[in-house]
Amino acid sequence: MKPYQRLVIFGLVALGFTALLSPWAAATWEWFISGHGGWEKFRYPFSRIFDRIFMISGIVLFFVCRRWLKIGSWNQLGLTPTTVAGRDLSLGACLALASMASLVAAMSWTDVFLPFFRLSLSESLARCGKALLAAIGAGFVEEIFFRGIVFKGLREDLGLYRGYFFAALFFAAIHFVKPADDSVLSGIHPWAGVQHVMMSFHPFVDVETLFPGLFGLFLIGLILSYAFERTGTLYLSIGLHAGWIFSLKTVRVFGDFRRADLGWLFGSTDPKIVSGLVTWLGIAIVALAVHRITRDRSRLFVDPPLPTKA
Repeated sequence: MKPYQRLVIFGLVALGFTALLSPWAAATWEWFISGHGGWEKFRYPFSRIFDRIFMISGIVLFFVCRRWLKIGSWNQLGLTPTTVAGRDLSLGACLALASMASLVAAMSWTDVFLPFFRLSLSESLARCGKALLAAIGAGFVEEIFFRGIVFKGLREDLGLYRGYFFAALFFAAIHFVKPADDSVLSGIHPWAGVQHVMMSFHPFVDVETLFPGLFGLFLIGLILSYAFERTGTLYLSIGLHAGWIFSLKTVRVFGDFRRADLGWLFGSTDPKIVSGLVTWLGIAIVALAVHRITRDRSRLFVDPPLPTKA
């Protein structure tokens, strides 16, 4: 059994524990809040409690099952050698930031985005600092999981095209699994966790609304996998991923959208920007740039030469 298959089972087990435990945790916390005056500000929606229990369950189960998971060494995950790590991280981040800057310029030129400083200097720096930490954390964690484990395993098991397709599709689809609402759970509802999990898949019901954003994230998943395969390490992928996350989280620090619907060019459905045609073209240009700058690099996979005719 491959590491990505073990991780899928691990995730399902952690999700099952969370679905069973979270309603009781929510009820206990609500009982505790009700008995302490002035603690109403600490009353959290069930979705947030569910997420925290899932995180705790995952951490506990990880230490219990770490030997069984067999995640592999740093080298197997794509984190060595580190000789070009700094260069690849910087290069990936610069490519991502440049692509987003070009996109914002195009939105400004078409009167979709108005550049200006929305926040004070201190608020802007704080927002950028939080975005940077989130981008670095998500970039490393998600690339290790989606590329270092899932894509690598699927590429080995399914081959070139199917490996790319299913890894990118999984990466895109997982971003749409989210709770349907943020209501506070009152009373004891033993099956609330199960219902919450089922309702988290509600975006997949509306395929027409889902498709543009899913396709944009699918393209991003393809290029991140391609950068991993072309370089043999995750660092270029991490830089690209982190740069895009940072840009998306800070774009409204330096301006604001003129309307909620950005149109088919820049995204009429969530996630905005990612679901727009201009973004898809920008991703293709970044892919060409990745192809060019990695032409002399080592590869993650080296396909065997075709047999010669006798």
